[in-house]
Amino acid sequence: MKTRRIIAKIHLWLSMLTGVFIVLIGLTGSLLVFEPELNSMLHPNLYKVTEGKKVTYQQALQVVSEAYPKGQIDRVYTPSEPNARGVYLFRLKEGEEQQNIFVDPGTGYINGTLGDKALFNLITEFHEKLLLKNFNGDKIIGIIGFIFFFITLSGLYLWWPGIKKWARGFILRRNANPYVRQYDLHKVIGGVSIPFLLVVSLTGALFAYDEMIFGWFGAKAKVMSPEEQLISKALPSGKLPLDELISRAEEAVPQGTLMQVRMPEEVERGTPEGAVEFRLSGSFDPGNGNVKVWLDQYSGKVVGKLDPRVNSGLMYQTWHLPLHTGSFGGLFTKILYAIGGLTPSILMFTGVYMWWYKKKNKNKRKQKIDSRAVA
Repeated sequence: MKTRRIIAKIHLWLSMLTGVFIVLIGLTGSLLVFEPELNSMLHPNLYKVTEGKKVTYQQALQVVSEAYPKGQIDRVYTPSEPNARGVYLFRLKEGEEQQNIFVDPGTGYINGTLGDKALFNLITEFHEKLLLKNFNGDKIIGIIGFIFFFITLSGLYLWWPGIKKWARGFILRRNANPYVRQYDLHKVIGGVSIPFLLVVSLTGALFAYDEMIFGWFGAKAKVMSPEEQLISKALPSGKLPLDELISRAEEAVPQGTLMQVRMPEEVERGTPEGAVEFRLSGSFDPGNGNVKVWLDQYSGKVVGKLDPRVNSGLMYQTWHLPLHTGSFGGLFTKILYAIGGLTPSILMFTGVYMWWYKKKNKNKRKQKIDSRAVA
């Protein structure tokens, strides 16, 4: 059996085995590209912003803490962050449940909440973990991502007509039979989308396995400050207000725009408390917060800082998520990514049609041969 035929068989059967998952992951990905915009359309009341002087972050934090005394706030999205869209957005964990709390920065009142069962939270959970949070769903998604990457590579091999005949890879024969039309559509859509599909499949797979794969080569996927440095030393005066910490983080990154605050996890008594992590956009930021600064909660001292402008080793973690979501080029790349997420559906449909068409004709030929043999 020739190499091309072997690769075609592998391409077909891997696609048939994982195609439904790939299609659904692609469709949910297209929706998630515009999650902030769609969420604000579905829940406009959550994004209400009253004009006037803004309440402080500490005041908003206090309101949420009093409303949910048993919950732990682990993230704060600033009004500049795309997901917040002008409001203070707090992510709060209460046991196994997670909620997003939306606070009007003009009044300090809670506009409302979105829990785990909210539409886009479910879509995210499916896209990232197939709704299998407690069953290594992220690992399964990673495996599907690597399979899709191989399917795309094998598709590139099957599609490539040669350097002198490359234009043939983009020809649609409109007056041909149904099989040829579907074949050409599969070939053209596949050829155009190959670069996009290679990027999103590989970056998607690496979310679950990058630490392991980089480790094989003696490298680290994520550059981090040593954990023993990222602690807070308790002082009798207590923790500094959040606004004071934000001010100091912004001083550490001149001309940076604060996007997100990540609170340290609660620890047992006697265990050193963690530092507060601040994510800011500095100069060109392909994502939403490419510079990280850690501050001691009590003294406000900078205990860690990662800035891709001065550390080239941060290139991977700076670009990993933006390359997967299309956020690096603004609205233009987001539209391209949303359209790109639909291509697995087209490729799946045309591929299955070609398989069915050939199988149908093969059965017809077999029936004719059998009928002749009987006659």
